[in-house]
Amino acid sequence: MTIKAVLFDFDGVIADTLTYHVQAWQKVFAEYGVKILPEDVCLLEGQLAEQIGRSLAQQKGLSLDEMTLKKMVQQKRDIYNQITKARIYPATQKLIEYLKQNSIKIALVTGAILQNIEPVTGKEFLKNFDAIVTGKDVTHTKPNPEPFLTAANKLDVKPEECVVIENAPLGIRAAKRAGMFCIAVKTTIKNETHLREADKIVEDLEKVPIEKLLS
Repeated sequence: MTIKAVLFDFDGVIADTLTYHVQAWQKVFAEYGVKILPEDVCLLEGQLAEQIGRSLAQQKGLSLDEMTLKKMVQQKRDIYNQITKARIYPATQKLIEYLKQNSIKIALVTGAILQNIEPVTGKEFLKNFDAIVTGKDVTHTKPNPEPFLTAANKLDVKPEECVVIENAPLGIRAAKRAGMFCIAVKTTIKNETHLREADKIVEDLEKVPIEKLLS
């Protein structure tokens, strides 16, 4: 397998954001008397906020019309932006620099919106990526393979030439459906049962065996 590109998820892979997303969802749903657990959110991560909100409501037996759902999603985004102290994981920059030094293309493939990404990374950091695909850029989000296939197309590489780094079941499933090798990091979900569809599971970005994959 010749690796020409590495595709990164954002939340929980590039940056430590999930804690604040969870807290924001918990505050929004608490107004409706619904308790949201961290795992509830982490297992849905990779989709647009609207999809996550709808799924959480359905799982908790809460019937919402679209207007109410949109209001909740906006509230969640406002709360997230108010409370977030998210930062890029320490190992992120080191891994990206290594890939660029070895002429490996990199892409950011996420269900997040740029308005939530830029405050964490800064615009300069995002210039590292040869392609960025957000949930707003595709018709179907994860677990559909479209986001990863779109990124591969933008990078002008074949799916089998890509390695995906993910942290969530829906993202892992999307990567495998796209025909890509997938490494799961246990940054947000510790139970490996939820990550079992990945080709390899590691603790975090520092443990990603990228040198072996490129050799």
